[in-house]
Amino acid sequence: MGTLFLRVLLLGAVLPAAATEDTDMVGAGRWEINLGAAQELHAGSRERALPAIDVSHGLSDHLQLLLAQPFINASQGGESAKSGLGAATAGVKWRWLDAPEAGYALGWYPRFTWTPSGTSAARGVAPQGHSLLLPLLAGFRSGDAGLFAEVGRNLVQRGPDEWRAGVKVMRQCLPQLECRIELDHSRAAGTRGQTLLSAGGKWSLGADLLLQASAGRDIAGEREARRRLVLYLGVQLQR
Repeated sequence: MGTLFLRVLLLGAVLPAAATEDTDMVGAGRWEINLGAAQELHAGSRERALPAIDVSHGLSDHLQLLLAQPFINASQGGESAKSGLGAATAGVKWRWLDAPEAGYALGWYPRFTWTPSGTSAARGVAPQGHSLLLPLLAGFRSGDAGLFAEVGRNLVQRGPDEWRAGVKVMRQCLPQLECRIELDHSRAAGTRGQTLLSAGGKWSLGADLLLQASAGRDIAGEREARRRLVLYLGVQLQR
């Protein structure tokens, strides 16, 4: 598995059930904690994040902080599995335009990713160096449905930079169930990139507790690098 491909895998593993960010905010003084497990299967290899945890805290109704850290277990071919701390991510989400009466919002969500464990990098379960993702967010809501988009540049220290884009459609299927479909694409110079199609949802278990799940696979890109199955299962606690 190439270094670039592993970097994309590990970055995706720290995210919760949705890969495309929306413009919704945690809220001033509130916390959002996602704890789950993610797995990606390829031809001859497997990567698993267990646990994958991220914590967001709202500084205001328009500004929040993120910190995420997965524990990675990876295997390739007949080799023994390797495990260790994956790449950590810190971010700041800023919704700088909010027009609820018109049904749209715009935001910015820079995220810095680095490897806190040199041992993990040496073993190949975390990328060498760091990266900075600079995406613009857009959200549109009408009734119980929403459309969200994210597009930006990922500046990679030890490798080619990438363009990343995603679209997510959400709808309240049941009073306690939010359904979603996503299309996410990433591309570095000289590659065909990867396009992931996934579906999932959030099931309310109580006032501040949600069950999250999603499943998907790559539908475009270099065939030998495609993810045959991408899974996520976890819980979200809001306080």
